[in-house]
Amino acid sequence: MTHQFQNANLIVRSIAFIIDLIIIGMISTLFLIMALGKTPIEIRVSNEGGPTNLMDEYQLFAYMAPIVTDPQRSVYIQDFLKNYPMESFVGIIFIPWLFLGLIEGLFGGSIGKLLTGIRVRRKDGGKASLATTTVRFFAKIVSTLIFFIGFIIAFFDKKKQTLHDKVANTLVLKK
Repeated sequence: MTHQFQNANLIVRSIAFIIDLIIIGMISTLFLIMALGKTPIEIRVSNEGGPTNLMDEYQLFAYMAPIVTDPQRSVYIQDFLKNYPMESFVGIIFIPWLFLGLIEGLFGGSIGKLLTGIRVRRKDGGKASLATTTVRFFAKIVSTLIFFIGFIIAFFDKKKQTLHDKVANTLVLKK
């Protein structure tokens, strides 16, 4: 199938990703404030020296890569996950999926992608389904966790596909 799209520039993709992370972080923070009645700064977790502030020890919404580079920080995340399991699921999985899976499936791109003029499409150029963008979302978590290696792959790929694009058989294209 021929289409009027070209592969999206990696800089534009990065800008879209940053926009999405900012939006997800703001909404997840708002959710935590409403659900817990506390700001992330007020959420206490334990450490060897006693209770400490979660945000002092780890920026909760800075994605999960710091855990890989500093395993000590995983203690704070484990404590948060144990103490707030439902809030963790909503803030870490469900809200990001809404913006990076559901919206991409319904509208062809996340808010960041739509603002930057790029779209997620099937490899043949057709519209990606909700199932495809959901697979892509969960594969993106894997792409992120291991030193962002899934994103780095795109720099060496002719079609600029990340690991999560390859898993979901998608391309990110610009009109």
